[in-house]
Amino acid sequence: PESFLNLFKIFMFTSSYKRFLFGILVFSFGLSVMGQSVALYSKDGGRFDYPTAEIDSIVFTERQPLPLTKPEFVEAVDLGLSVRWASCNIGATKASEAGAFFAWGETVEKEIYDWDSYVDADCTALRSSISGTLNDAAYVAWGDQWRLPSLVEMQELCDRCTWTWCDEDGAAGCRVTGPSGASIFLPAAGVRQGGAGYLHNAYGSYLSGTADATNCFYSRSLVFYKDASHWIDTSLRDYGQVARAVCR
Repeated sequence: PESFLNLFKIFMFTSSYKRFLFGILVFSFGLSVMGQSVALYSKDGGRFDYPTAEIDSIVFTERQPLPLTKPEFVEAVDLGLSVRWASCNIGATKASEAGAFFAWGETVEKEIYDWDSYVDADCTALRSSISGTLNDAAYVAWGDQWRLPSLVEMQELCDRCTWTWCDEDGAAGCRVTGPSGASIFLPAAGVRQGGAGYLHNAYGSYLSGTADATNCFYSRSLVFYKDASHWIDTSLRDYGQVARAVCR
């Protein structure tokens, strides 16, 4: 408003000829701005465009934690393996959503994922397996018989299922079909490190309940890329990863 007031003052105290030219300039500037858009770029390379004419205001707020209680629609899908797999991630409201991100052994989301904020920075408190314990994000969020998968159960999902890269409901990821013919969709949610997210819609990294046996700063994770290649890998414990629960 102050800038437009200054323009108005300049307009009033110029000659008629200059006032005419200045009016054309201001009008042209207004048309230029109205025809533009605001582009927002995410850390993973995504771009979002919003026409300036449709923007009323820009407000920066704290990121709100996702609700972690189990949605009513969640199914325990029998893929024909030793355990049943949930039909969506912890914190998601549908199968295509990433849901919440957790550091290994932590049960709440946070703004920053690093060693300074990690629950066990010196690697002395957490056991080799947290599945089904109070350090298991899936067990704490959904309770009952739900928990993070073990390394063996994740390896079984890798070895005995067919993986297909696809796009579902606007989200990229893998459709995983088991020996029974049933399937689940795993969104390629990427990872969180520091205060940023990386590789959204290009890479998936899912928590297991198993620590790495050789390096206490790592845990084991199920990972996959957009060519549907998938394997069990090691991930730094302080990284934010998504979680898919299993049950008997």
